[in-house]
Parts: sequence; structure tokens; C-alpha cells
Amino acid sequence: MSDSKDGDKMVAIPEKVLELLKDPQAVKVLVTAGKGGRPHAIVCGTIISPAPDMMAVGEVLMKRASANLDNNAKSSFLVVKGTESYEINCCFKERQTSGPLYDAMKAQCDAMKLPLAAVRVFKVCCVCDEGAGPNAGKKVA
Repeated sequence: MSDSKDGDKMVAIPEKVLELLKDPQAVKVLVTAGKGGRPHAIVCGTIISPAPDMMAVGEVLMKRASANLDNNAKSSFLVVKGTESYEINCCFKERQTSGPLYDAMKAQCDAMKLPLAAVRVFKVCCVCDEGAGPNAGKKVA
């Protein structure tokens, strides 16, 4: 388990962002940073929000992202569809290799013939509108 060391309180993801996360046509990206601060972005098909103040992603072929999370808890998710886009700033909370969340993600990955090593769980710290419009860059939660 790797706990977040920052003092940010958890915030709830707004309903419109949760709906976009559930949209299979939306592109979902995980961004981590290495020890030197270099960003690393990957598209992930297993990004979910199991609770409004929580994000999770299946650890599938995530070698560099996993190493980054083990050394730097700060991370971000980007969800995009058309001109609608939101950034969800998070802190890595824990790596699960068993339990209900893991079992559900394992079933999803097995159906896609993807090897699941674990589920990475995050607390949500901030949500910003990053869409192409007048609210771009504004904090929404």
C-alpha cells in the first residue's frame, strides 16, 4: 500500500464527469510523473470511478506508470469526448490484488483477454473543466 502524503481533502466528481467516464466512446488517459518530474501519459480502457471521490485503473501492462506511482503519488486522469474534457487530479492511495473491486476488474479484463496484475486506487483531489469552451481551466470540484 502506498498512501498519499499530501494534505488535499477528497472531493466528489460531478455527475456530468461521472457520466462521461462511463461513456465507451470517451478517451480516458492516466498521467503520472517519474522521479525527475517527467510526465508519462497512457490511454487506459479500465479507468473507472467506483465512488464519487475515488478513481481506479486496472494495472495492465503499466510498467512505467506503476513505477511512477510507487515513487510519486500525484497523478491525473483526463477524460475526453469531442470538445468535452475534464482533468481529474488525484493522489495514488493503494494497489489492490484481491477484493471486490479487483474481482470485478479481473472479470472485465479476462473478457478482453488482458492480463490484470492489480487495481490502482486513487483519491480525487480536484476536477477541472478542460474542454474547448469558455470554462476551460476552471475548477468544477
